[in-house]
This record gives sequence, C-alpha cells and structure tokens, in this order.
Amino acid sequence: MLISYTWLTTLLDLPGELPAPAELAKLLTGLGLEVEGVHAKGAGLETIVVGEIRGKTPHPQASKLTVVELFDGQQILSVVCGASNLPAIGGKVAFAPIGAMLPGGLEIAARELRGVASQGMICSETELDIGAEGDGILILPDDFAAGTPLHTRLPGMIDTMLELGVTPNRPDALGHVGVARDVAARLGGALRLPAMRTTMAPEDPALVTITAPERCGRYLGFALTDVKVGPSPLWLRVRLHRFGLRPISNVVDITNFVLFEFGQPLHAFDRSKLAEGRVVVRMANREEALRTLDATDRSLEVDDLVIADADDAQALAGVMGGAGSMVDGTTHDVLLEAAWFAPPGVRASARRHGLATDASHRFERGVDHGLGLEGAALRALNLLEDLAGGRCVARTEALGQRPPRPEITLRPARVQQLLGIAVPDPKMREILHGLEIEVDTNDPAAWQCDPPTHRPDLQIEVDLIEEIMRHHGLEHVPARASVPREARPAAALDPMTARIDRLADGLREAGLHEIVSLAFVAEDKLQHFEQAVPEARYVRVANPMRGAGVMRTHLLPGLLDALAHNAARHGRPVRLFEIGRVYAWAAGERRPEQFPPGTREVDVQLPEERTVAGLLLHAGGKGSPEPRALSGAVAQALARFGLTLHLSRGPGVSWLHPGVQAQLAASHGETGADAAVVGVFGELHPDLVAAWGLPEGARPVYAELDLATLPAAEVALA
Repeated sequence: MLISYTWLTTLLDLPGELPAPAELAKLLTGLGLEVEGVHAKGAGLETIVVGEIRGKTPHPQASKLTVVELFDGQQILSVVCGASNLPAIGGKVAFAPIGAMLPGGLEIAARELRGVASQGMICSETELDIGAEGDGILILPDDFAAGTPLHTRLPGMIDTMLELGVTPNRPDALGHVGVARDVAARLGGALRLPAMRTTMAPEDPALVTITAPERCGRYLGFALTDVKVGPSPLWLRVRLHRFGLRPISNVVDITNFVLFEFGQPLHAFDRSKLAEGRVVVRMANREEALRTLDATDRSLEVDDLVIADADDAQALAGVMGGAGSMVDGTTHDVLLEAAWFAPPGVRASARRHGLATDASHRFERGVDHGLGLEGAALRALNLLEDLAGGRCVARTEALGQRPPRPEITLRPARVQQLLGIAVPDPKMREILHGLEIEVDTNDPAAWQCDPPTHRPDLQIEVDLIEEIMRHHGLEHVPARASVPREARPAAALDPMTARIDRLADGLREAGLHEIVSLAFVAEDKLQHFEQAVPEARYVRVANPMRGAGVMRTHLLPGLLDALAHNAARHGRPVRLFEIGRVYAWAAGERRPEQFPPGTREVDVQLPEERTVAGLLLHAGGKGSPEPRALSGAVAQALARFGLTLHLSRGPGVSWLHPGVQAQLAASHGETGADAAVVGVFGELHPDLVAAWGLPEGARPVYAELDLATLPAAEVALA
C-alpha cells in the first residue's frame, strides 16, 4: 500500500509538525504498519514555474519548430518548442528555466536549435513525471499565474511515497484516512476529514434491492443526472499518477481517488444502461454470463454475488464491474454504488475467476460498513457534483446482514499483567478514544469498550491491549519487564516431532539445505513411483490448486522441482533435504466418497501417512557427486541417535538406477547384528533425470529414510 506524505498532512490536525518522511516511517513501523520503502518523487521540480505564452512564430529553419515568447513572471524569454499542441496567446504552460534538473536527469541549459537561441524548455507530463501523457506539452489551467512555482498549485507534484506492508488484519490501513487516524492517535492529534456536504435528494427505495442479505450487509445508492464525463482536473491526475494509475475520466478517477483516500471501493454505473434504472444485489443464476471491464466473458456460478439490473448481471460484486454498464463519453446519468460485501464471498469469487483487483483486496479483508462507508460515499458524491457537474436526484440505503459490533470488557489490571508495565488509566483512555473506541469506565475494574466498524480485527480483550501497547510505544517496555509467570504443566514432547528435529539438525550439520514443498502434486509427476504406491491408492484433492490434484506419495517430485529450478540458473552443487509426510489409501480401504450420505465423520477412515526424509545431492554441471558424500551425510545424521549406518543389497526400487543402489540399515552396534532396514540409497534413474529436464549427463544421488523404522535409542547428544 502506497501512502502519500503530502496527502497525509491534509488529513491531520497535530499539535506540532508531522515528522519528516524518514522519521514518520519509523513511527509507522513502530505502530505495526511496517514501511518497506520510502520513495521521493519530483526531486528538482521546485524550479518549474508557470509560463505564459506571449507570442509564437514559425522557426525560420525548421517547419516543425515554433519560437515562443514566454513570460516566466519576471521577463520574456525566447524558447524553441516542437510540440504541436501549443496553446493560444495567453495560454499557460509548465516551464523549466535554465539550470533546472528534470526527474529523468536532464539538466536544462541554454542552447541553439537550428540557429535560434532557446532559454529553457516547455515540458510535458512525462518529462515532469507527473503523468503518462508525453505526446504534447502540458497545458495548465488559465487561472495559474505566470511565475508561480508549479508545485504550489499541484499537491503531490513533489512528494514522498511510503510503501507499507499492511497485514491482512488491518483493512483500515488500506487508505489514507485509516493511516492518518493511527498517526493522529500516536501523536496526540486529531483526524481531519475533508469537508463534505450532505445531499437533500429524495429517498427512492426502488433504486436498490438486496435479495442476498447474507452476502451484502449495506448498499448506498445515489442517482445523478447532468453528469459531464471528461478529463479530470490536473491535481487529480497527478494524485493518481503517484499511485501508478492512468487517468480514465473524471467519474472513474473520482472513484479511484476515494478508494485511496478512505480505503472504500466504489463503483459508478451508467444508469441509462441499467434496465429500469435500478440495481438488484442477488446471487448469479445458473449458466449466467457477464463481460467484465477487462473485456473478458465470464461464466458465473450460483455462488457468485452480482449486481444486476432488472434483467441481467452488471457487475461481479466486490471484484469488478461489467462492460455493459460502464461509464463512457456518452454517459449523462450515473448510479453511484458504495457497499459492504461479506469478505468470504468476495474472496471466493475473486479466486474462482482469477481476478485480483484493488476492490477485492479490500473487500476480502473487510471494509467499514458504518461511518466510513457513508463518508466515502459523500466524498465521491461531492466530487461528482464539483468536477463532473452531476446533480443528485435520488438516494437510497438497503440493508442486509452485517457483522455484530462486539462489546469487549477491558480490565486495566489485565493490561499490566500482560504487558509487564503500568500504563496510567488516563493514557489508556486517551489511546482508545483516539482510535475511536467507545469506552465506558463506570466500573473502574472492567471497562466496557465498543470498537468502531472500521476495525473488524478488534474482537476480544487482548486486541485492545495490543492497541494500547502499539500506541503507548514498544520503546517504553524495559528489557526486563515484570511479567508474572503462570504455572502451566509442560506439554508432552511428541516422539516423532523430537525425531524430526534431531534428524534435521544432523542433516544441516552435514551441509544440506532444507526445503519445504507442497504436500500435493500433479498426478503425472507420480507415475515414476507407482512401485511404491499404485494409482488406485492415490489420495485425490477435492479442490485442486493449479493442477496439483493428488497428495504426494513420494518426496522426490518436490526435491526434483527444487533441483531443476536451481540447475537451470547456475552450475553450482546442490545439496537438499526435506522431511515430510507422504500419503496413500491402504489397500482395500473405503474412501469417503464410498460412504453413504449422513455417515459420521468419526466413522470415515483416513488415509495412511508416513513421515519420510529425502536427501538429494547434485554436483552441478554434468558431474556426479560422490555417493560416499551422501552416505556420509546419512551416517552423520544417524549418529545423533546413537545409530550406525550399514549398506546392503536389496530388492531395488524403480526410481533409482538399477545398478547403483542399496538398502540403508541402522543398528546400535558396529557389527550390525540388530540392524533394521530404514531406507534406500543410490543414483537417480536416468528417466527421472530426463523427465525433470536436468542437464544431460547429470547423475544426482538420493537417499530416503522412513522415520518410523529408525531403531529406538537413548540419545544424549544435543
């Protein structure tokens, strides 16, 4: 999430100055909004001024050049310009005087162009890095006075962008208002929202109908007429450019602007394209289709929530609008949507259709269904009236099922008990009020707190204690805080977990790198291991991800994927291991799909699971690692269990070279009298080398241990 420093300053009323960007980054990180990058924008643009065209004549030596007489507020200069869109006499342009340094590194100097002196440069949006339009020069509004530093008329032209890593539990921080609220609470200030006008338009209940109340908790609809769709004003285009958005039109740009301001997705429909001029929030019909704004035809499913008109679906709710009702240059009537959709439904639809949008990113996490929703709607409505000439003629609010507002009991004594420090009661109340949490302190020992609707993550007492700690400051916690210890019985150590940890430590000491691969794979990758588990015993996934529809029966597919990835990028040796489970149905076992409806879950048998360690070594290039290196790594790891490694001939496995493989056995003594077979060892079969596209001639070696078969041992080693 990008946050504009200059935009943030407009939303704050602080007792002092907002800290400089570098200090603000530290403050935000301390609040849990980790700043992953600080990016200065517009460096050097302080020298760019508004220029006024006082005269223009054709260049005597070049038909495509014009000699411009330009007033920079102090004097008239001669500037040669090659743009075809020069404004008429009196028009205003962006002028870079001699000595200016543009963002691309171009320093403006006096020079001659085909024999005519040029004393500066008239700039385009791209040259100033404030827009994407580079075909012509930037023409400024007529009310910009000549000689005015341009950045004073364009907030955001010179700015610092803070890149936040917002965790999924903080949807309120996906907009400038939410971040400003946190900063204000931390610095003892107040949030300053933009001035907004309420609308006196009449209520029209027919404008919006909700027939899926469990999926749409609130929907505000506003009907506007006399809308004039056109380019956005320059200040708005500059704002959006800083967030990597290309301006589309004033109507669409306003919805995007409010998205970044409030964190609330909005949508504008061309109302004239809606049957009966109204919308219905409903579930999709079976085999219903929708062409989305990305010009893709999508087959909807009955679990998709849609915004429809009286006849057809017009948008995939919370994800993307439809092309059939999009706003364009012919639009005069608009229906503005501001809504709250249930996060699980939006998440499912976005994934089902392979869409990840700014809207779905926010709806999936839970936007505000209270005052924040109303504020965002009014802000957009005001801007549509001011910048697009719209006139609101009807409004409505439709309600469905919204999350209940939790009532949380906060015990001040518990705060100190958990944090190990005493936070004064007045300080705690100040923090909670600053975060807009309503607090009733009638009972001094148990405060009743109502969190705001923009913080869906605040559900229980410890959530509020975390907020107090965030804003009181982690720096106030001493290195040795006095945290009372609670007597708790020690958890019993799982024998298999202890065995896994000890084996992994031994393999790391032997110089191998641990990987963790997915437990489900594509079925075709298991065909080489059917000697171990035939296809009839595969455990299939009901909802496969990216074609990986079978639980793994072997560790080699994951290890080989990692090896192939590395071998394609470098020729260095690769030494990998993984410890994980493999899965298969036991022969003759009844599968869940074979049980009649209504069978209790406890009566359904589960597939077999084995915990296995796989080791894979590759020398790099076309070489072959010494098999002794692999057996040495296994022996070193088994020594941590007090076990000795033995190699012996065995029946052989199909995934290893038939002439270069052996069984692994382990015993407590050197003689091997009590040795138990624990795995296999050898060179990979050439078919696997070819199947994974490894370098021709490569001869990786592999070892496998079944952890359940390791002999029990009293191990004193750390």
